[in-house]
Amino acid sequence: MKRIICDGDALGSMRFDEGVEPTARPDECLVRVHSFSLNRGEVAMAGGCPKGSPIGWDLAGTVETAAASGGPPVGTRVVAFSARMEGWAEQVAIPVDCLAEVPDNVELGMAATLPVAGLTALYCLEKGTRLLGNSLLVTGANGGVGLFALRLGSLMGAHVVAQIRSAAAEQLVRDSGAQNVVVTEDGSGCEKYGPYRLIVDGVGGNQFGALLPLVDKAGVLVSYGVTGGASAQIAIHPDLFGGPGQRSVYGLNLYSERELAPISEGLSRLLPLVADGRLRSHVDREASWDETPQIAADLLERKFSGKAVLYTS
Repeated sequence: MKRIICDGDALGSMRFDEGVEPTARPDECLVRVHSFSLNRGEVAMAGGCPKGSPIGWDLAGTVETAAASGGPPVGTRVVAFSARMEGWAEQVAIPVDCLAEVPDNVELGMAATLPVAGLTALYCLEKGTRLLGNSLLVTGANGGVGLFALRLGSLMGAHVVAQIRSAAAEQLVRDSGAQNVVVTEDGSGCEKYGPYRLIVDGVGGNQFGALLPLVDKAGVLVSYGVTGGASAQIAIHPDLFGGPGQRSVYGLNLYSERELAPISEGLSRLLPLVADGRLRSHVDREASWDETPQIAADLLERKFSGKAVLYTS
């Protein structure tokens, strides 16, 4: 069975390998993979994982062997999250609570972009309250999570503000639902449209400290990534708890969120939005999975926005 594995110590280093066909547990389906999408998180981890480790969270395909415990029958088109990071392979064993049936009018390649980016955006937004008519700031807004957050924030009725690093992405984020755009690498300028009921931040670093004072009373800053660095300097007082109303900071991790609600439930909420055209992923790259190492490198180097989808055949 052909699969992609981590290879060496270099960031994003990976290669193809012949592995053993997976054996499904009673609560797992065996899925024949049609396509998968890339996320910065897993690609960045490829160099730090033990050599020979499998890789890949997001996938879509067809049930080849149904789970003994129940679930979708053979032939069902599904999208799934591989919690064991085994998704970039010809076949994958997936627990039934980590997959959802794909509607007939949704392409599998499009569905494959949903698990990590779509669910992360959804769960980030749901940490906010009273978004209707209030301001939402999405940082790193032209990334996979950011673009989903813009679209979902618009559907929730928020006044959506996008922060991006380059003006080249401005039209993309506006097309995705941003009503205002701030081009900055350090958070400066975002105060113009604040304070914010919710900030969805995937950048971290020094920008994190600049964003905290922009959170409105009883608002929340949700951090789901640290592409700008894992350390930040913040003023605890008054930025965090000064003045009336308590501001909150929430660190979001999809594995932890999975303990609150199954992946299948979240995917089943997103898929109807895709099916009726209200939610769509921006897919910048589509290619054979033979090109995965190069496209992964391009992702790390920020050579494209949104998602990349790779096809196994």
